[in-house]
Amino acid sequence: MLNGLYVATSGMLMQEKRVDMISNNLANASTNGYKKETPTFSLYKPKVDGGYPETVIRNSTYNKTINSTVKLENIYTDFSVGSIRETGNELDLALESKNTFFVVDTPYGIRFTRDGNFEIDNEGFLVNQDGFRVLGQNPENDQGIMIPEENFSITPNGEIFANGIMQDQIYIAEFDDTQNLQKVGRNLYTAVNTLPNDAGNPQIIQGAIEGSNINVMKEMVSMIDAQRGYETYQKVVQTMDELNQQAASTIGRLS
Repeated sequence: MLNGLYVATSGMLMQEKRVDMISNNLANASTNGYKKETPTFSLYKPKVDGGYPETVIRNSTYNKTINSTVKLENIYTDFSVGSIRETGNELDLALESKNTFFVVDTPYGIRFTRDGNFEIDNEGFLVNQDGFRVLGQNPENDQGIMIPEENFSITPNGEIFANGIMQDQIYIAEFDDTQNLQKVGRNLYTAVNTLPNDAGNPQIIQGAIEGSNINVMKEMVSMIDAQRGYETYQKVVQTMDELNQQAASTIGRLS
């Protein structure tokens, strides 16, 4: 009986994690460049050593059925390109190319972002909304990108021109495997055990912003499904708890 209780409880925890993830996605539906997160789960399989009589029991269909607890396997980030909308602001930049990122210098090191809602700070450097400088073609030694006060344009390759003269070029990083990127808050990513390449064709759009890739209607449907799943497992747990109480009471009377 307790085995079934563990299985149902793990199901509750699974649905609770789904609700948390979906809630976070919905909360960031209007966040520039936000990427959808989805939890993935797997069956928990305890280690079974060979050569013991109990191995046969553990591998039986019955045992696997009553011990089929689930665990969080991974959090998958969908890096598909979000909707791009025109803003008319010459400092707003959107990336049409998938797996490409702007590079910013933060107090914690170089970070990557799809949020191209930039501005110019008091020193004339191109920065994001947190004041972190956007880096140019040599990010390891770059002090930032100076933006002319007027009459400038940015090409799809990130080249910055003022009065027909190239001033600088925005560095765009591209990753072969974006699943090695981890969210670190403030719409930024850090690279784990991977290095970026120079994006050959970043397809920058000046005067536009990439929105999130969240489909609100689909997320709401998923939310309802997760909540109903949680309620189902909750009822199973309550039923098993009542059965355990009745069994204990009955055994107590018989003894």
